[in-house]
Amino acid sequence: MFDLQRQWATPVPQVVDLAAWNTHLRPCCVAARGRTCGGNPETVQVRFDRERAAAAPVPARPFDPCVFHPAMVDKYQTARFDHNAYSVPRRWAFRPVTVTGYVDRVAVVADGQVIATHPRSYGRGDKILDPLHFLVVLERKPAALDHAPVYRDGQLPPALPALRRALEERVGPSAGAKPYIRVLQLLARHPMGRVEQAVASGLAAGAPDAARIIATAERLAEADRGTSAETMTRPAATAALPDLSRFDHLLTRSSRGDETDDRRERPAGDGQPQDAQTSGPAGRVGPAGP
Repeated sequence: MFDLQRQWATPVPQVVDLAAWNTHLRPCCVAARGRTCGGNPETVQVRFDRERAAAAPVPARPFDPCVFHPAMVDKYQTARFDHNAYSVPRRWAFRPVTVTGYVDRVAVVADGQVIATHPRSYGRGDKILDPLHFLVVLERKPAALDHAPVYRDGQLPPALPALRRALEERVGPSAGAKPYIRVLQLLARHPMGRVEQAVASGLAAGAPDAARIIATAERLAEADRGTSAETMTRPAATAALPDLSRFDHLLTRSSRGDETDDRRERPAGDGQPQDAQTSGPAGRVGPAGP
């Protein structure tokens, strides 16, 4: 282990996260396959292939590299692990859970399902809170906006507190809190980045409005799904050109109809004898004349 640390981690690589560290280690491992150790003429790759052929097969279920820790969720909706507190949804308050600690994250499990996931903190006494876990309480108790640490201690992106200040300056603290909570409720349906973008757009307009911010978030969601009304293409519709010669038939039929009407309206005395019938006293009809 010390040999690997000396070869691959001296000086200490400057990486931003665990994924970048793995990216650094992979080419080191690939290059190490061709070297020899301790005067043995065989390379590491040859010896590894021989040992792998004699080893037991890999289990069907992959190894879960974590530690398990039982915990009880307190009234603040947090479960403690390694001297830190991690939030869970409101429905799991006062219930037993299992906290699984990985190198880079912490997952809280209850009733066979993962109910919360957080980046792991290696500090002491830290509170790692997810704003989404407290939306139910915030809807029923708006005063939690000033008392819940996740909203009070600046754990939200800067655009959201700026929106609250702008709303309270325009309509007052009490009236401004309600539209601000409506905007926070967007976190139940949209990721934080999208909500932050919608809020920034509302602030840039100069007069932020909750309804406008909500509509902006919905439009951004439609654009991300590729079904935005502005970019959606409608199917092309084609129609055959009309045959104007068909109107000539209408004109011909109209002229023939006029001639027929003239013949029908011509008087009976114009060379066409017509029998007249009269009605008798008893209502009988008989021929006219003597």
